[in-house]
Amino acid sequence: MTRKARALVLSTALAAALSGCSGGSYSTPDALCGVPVGSAALAPLLPDGQKLEQSVTRFGPKAYTCTVSVDGKDVVYVADSLTGVRDDPVASMHYTLVGLGNLQKATVGDDARVADRGGIAVSACTHEGSRQKFAALVMLLKHPVPKATADRRKALEDFLRAYLPKAMAAENCRR
Repeated sequence: MTRKARALVLSTALAAALSGCSGGSYSTPDALCGVPVGSAALAPLLPDGQKLEQSVTRFGPKAYTCTVSVDGKDVVYVADSLTGVRDDPVASMHYTLVGLGNLQKATVGDDARVADRGGIAVSACTHEGSRQKFAALVMLLKHPVPKATADRRKALEDFLRAYLPKAMAAENCRR
């Protein structure tokens, strides 16, 4: 192989690696159901596949869910909500989070927990003139990725760290 051909192959491979593509043929989006989280934070949580879809369900002005599916299978579920400043979303979700495996404290927002297949992050904010708490829950469904649990937990914490401030801003919830 000539030097030019090797350079072309290498540059093509590098461009594909940096383009935000998953192992399948879809491109990892920069936004998760309208929240500009960045493809680098979302990509590690997504499996290979051909087609990625997102759907949002709103439950009034203070709560919504986002489901990401790949090839028709739900793979990532995110739920955001605003709660009263005295509420404790981490405690409210404790049993759900324990069911996701090996729940441990994480350093995201004001309070956070990460499990083997999900996590939650909470931060206080001001929304429409009153103090609130913003909670972001993420769960990996079916066959979670990355395969290695330690890598998956790191990817979940990194996702929550990138997602929480952007989701708060999208809901006009200021620190």
